[in-house]
Amino acid sequence: MDKKQVIAIGIGLQTQVLKTCPVHRKIYFDDEVNPANAFALAIELVRKHRPYVAEFHDDEHELTDLLSDTLGTAPPCCPECQSGASLGSMPDRSRFAESALEIG
Repeated sequence: MDKKQVIAIGIGLQTQVLKTCPVHRKIYFDDEVNPANAFALAIELVRKHRPYVAEFHDDEHELTDLLSDTLGTAPPCCPECQSGASLGSMPDRSRFAESALEIG
């Protein structure tokens, strides 16, 4: 996993859009949390030139695109837990950046 991916996951975890299973320590997407906060934080970090996101060289689009991909590919529950949702009930999260930015 590269440094940029780690940053995107960190933003997801900080805004609680991504959660960590307390039993298996696997990351999953929490569809009850509005992802707009994650995108807002990502943009704010880049615009304020925070060292945490220096890898993105002031390119907020690169970060939000990666964040969108990260959230869109995260499983809806811990992959190792038996109480997870079935694949047929997974929401379509493929265009998170666009829908989250339209809200705010």
